[in-house]
Amino acid sequence: MIPSLNHGAAGLNLRATDKCPPIHPGEILADDLEAIGMSAWKFAGHIGVPPTAISGLLKGKRRVDGAMALRLGRVFGTSSEYWERLQANYERKVALAELGPKLDAITPLVDSPAA
Repeated sequence: MIPSLNHGAAGLNLRATDKCPPIHPGEILADDLEAIGMSAWKFAGHIGVPPTAISGLLKGKRRVDGAMALRLGRVFGTSSEYWERLQANYERKVALAELGPKLDAITPLVDSPAA
């Protein structure tokens, strides 16, 4: 059994994190593996995936899909949604940076509800 890791509410409040740089879920995973003192290779075996799946995540070259989110949630005692939100938030921020002014040029077709 590994010690409980403090994941807080990361990925829950997107507005509060808009100004932060995008953080790939692999960075969170790297911190978690360091905290428990486990190698990527051993971790991959523990959760039943090829080592390349974990190394791809750690390098930011692989995304957290539904199956991986379920595995990560189980092994770290979090929800799968936590890992899915981290991935979605990362992808949204990367897309926002890439679109930039092109996004501002798109005019809404409907009125936004009052906040």
